[in-house]
Order: sequence, then structure tokens, then C-alpha cells
Amino acid sequence: MGIIKRIKKHFKRKEKLSILNTQEIVNIGSFDPLKKTILFASRDFPTHDRDSGSNRLKEIIFIYKELGYNCILFAPHIFEDDPYVKFYKVNNIIVFTENKKYKTIYEFLNDFKKVDFVWFNGPLALNLFYQKIKNILPTAKFIYDMVDIHFLRYKRAIEIEPNRISLKKKYKHFFRLETVIAPQLDYIIAISDKEKEIMQKYSDERKILTISNIHYPKIDISERNDFASSRGIVFIGSIHEPNIDAVKFLYEKVMPLVWKENPDLEVSVIGNVADKLDLKQYPKFKFLGFVESIEEYFMTSKLMVAPLRFGAGVKGKIGQAFEYFLPVVTTDIGAEGMQLVNEKNVLIANDEKSFAESIIRLNNDEKLWNLLSENSVNSLRPFSIEAVHETLKKII
Repeated sequence: MGIIKRIKKHFKRKEKLSILNTQEIVNIGSFDPLKKTILFASRDFPTHDRDSGSNRLKEIIFIYKELGYNCILFAPHIFEDDPYVKFYKVNNIIVFTENKKYKTIYEFLNDFKKVDFVWFNGPLALNLFYQKIKNILPTAKFIYDMVDIHFLRYKRAIEIEPNRISLKKKYKHFFRLETVIAPQLDYIIAISDKEKEIMQKYSDERKILTISNIHYPKIDISERNDFASSRGIVFIGSIHEPNIDAVKFLYEKVMPLVWKENPDLEVSVIGNVADKLDLKQYPKFKFLGFVESIEEYFMTSKLMVAPLRFGAGVKGKIGQAFEYFLPVVTTDIGAEGMQLVNEKNVLIANDEKSFAESIIRLNNDEKLWNLLSENSVNSLRPFSIEAVHETLKKII
């Protein structure tokens, strides 16, 4: 039976559903007209193996699929041959791509109004798409996923660099978007209970739900290198300013103190953070760029560092380290919102001297290293898929 006939049979009424054509929307075979439908709108198409925010969104989409929803994913200027589009198609997620009949998502939605929920992935998506989609789908429920509080990130950046006008402009822009526009939506998703508490000053607390990063152990602890056979430090980060600052702080302030004690300790930097740095200024760091599989580095390194001096949200890199039982040294900013206890789940240090001392200590102290490694499972408990399942069921 063809797709059009199947849909007409399900609806049991004569509706023109010409838009449900496999040439016009990718993977429409996974659409069930008897199920609720949620549209995920993102400024950039999620690249789940490149950044933690995209991986979190992927997990949320998959959970909605398990809960029985039709899931449609949209980002502008994306085409069928993109490998990430193919990834979602294989997993039975409908992806809207530009086509001859519908050149934009708005043209598509004007015909296909059977969307119950719209999920905006971050403030850039909210800024670009909310008002237009609201006009087309006035009865839909609208959800704003903050990812993290952007105005808080820029407020903290200004405290470190008070003379940067660009930071002040960004703070003003995101403050309005997150405290004036976002509260107009039906739900706000905070990344942690701490950020939920901050947002309660600006929005009805009944609208705000917490959905953090989603993590679970990727290996058994017996599979990773033990203390004696682990070597070196790993940092993972994107081109976001907190990561750029962290690399500079680590190289210029922290590691010179560490290298006085351990001159051969190697630092590997994973991710496209190098795109924003003059690598000639960091000759003692090993920049690896994008690494398709980080498993090897997480299983063989002695420790992960996240020397973040500003930022917001929950840091996916730290959760990733716990997935591989890799001990972590970070700051209060890095540990924020993760329910972590110093010297039980991580080591926390906020200035160059104490951060360097923590690296040296963890690199040399097998008992401490084993304690943090073994506690990784407990460190991940707040980020379970089951917890997110229960939270998403509250959105009705």
C-alpha cells in the first residue's frame, strides 16, 4: 500500500496531504498520523560526534522517538547528502531538507500543520524561527531549550575582560532573548537546577524543567588502562570562547608550574579549538583537531582537565570523561550544575597554583586516582536516560 493511501486510511477523512511525498520530505515513511508530532528547530544541524550539545539533542530526539512521537528535525541550508542527515534517516527521524516544492520550513509548515510541539535548540534557533513558526502554528506548544544561559556566560566573561565591547553587546542581546522572549513560550528547558533557579527570576517556575546532559558508562572500568599504564593529560573543546580561554590559561599559567615538577607530562588537545589559536604560541601542546573516536584517548590518558574560568551550563566534556572512568581536574565553573563533590568525584581548583597542584597530585597519587575513577558511575547518576524520560513526560 502506498504512503498516501496508508495516511488516508489512518485519518479516515478526505484531507489533501500532498506534502507527504517521499520526494519532498526525507524519510516520511516513519510518519504515523496517529501519533503526536514534535519539530526540532536548530540554527545548525546537530553534529553529535563533534560537540556535547549536539549529542544531548540527539539523545533527546531519540527519547521522544521511544515515547511514541513523530520526530522532525530541521536546520536551514542542509541537504540529503549530508552524513548527519543520513545518520538521522537511518534512525527513523524525519529530516526536513530543502526541495523543489518546499524551499523553506515555513512553506512546508503552511501545508503540514499537524505539529503538536516545537522544540527550539538554543537561543539562535529561538531568535531566528520562533515568531514565524508561531504565526503558522498558533495552537502548537513551544519549548525553548536554553542549552545553557547565554547571558550568564557573557556576564562572567565581562568580569574577566571588562573592556571588551563585543561581550557587552552579546550580553545585552542574549539577556533580552532569554528573559523577555523565552518566558513567552510554554516551556523552558534548563540544563541544571542551578540555572533553573536563576531563570525563576524571569519566568513562571512551573514552566521551567531541568534536562541536563545525558551520559552513561560506555565501557566497564576493567577495560580502561589502570593508573600505572595511563599517560598524559587530555583537554577537549570547541571554538567557544570559554574553551579558547581555558587553553590559554592552561598553557600560560598552569602548565609552567606543572612542568617544573613533571617536565615530560604531555597535554593533548582534542577538538577544533585550534581554529581560533596561533599554534606557534603553544609548541608544547599536542593539538589533535577533530578526532572521530575519542575512546582511545579517554581510556589511556591519566586525567582530563577543564580549566574553565567562565561559561555556563553543564560541561559535556566532564560527563564524557566519567563515561570512560577518567579522573578530572576542573574549576567551580566547570563543575557547576553537576552535583560533584571535590575529592570525591573530581578535583576542583580555581587559580593557577591550586590547579597545577591538583594536576601534579592526581598524576602521582594512585589511591586518589582510583577513588575518582571508581566514583565515575555515581558521578553520572543525575544524567541518566531514565531521568530524562520522566521529565519529558511532564511536557503535555
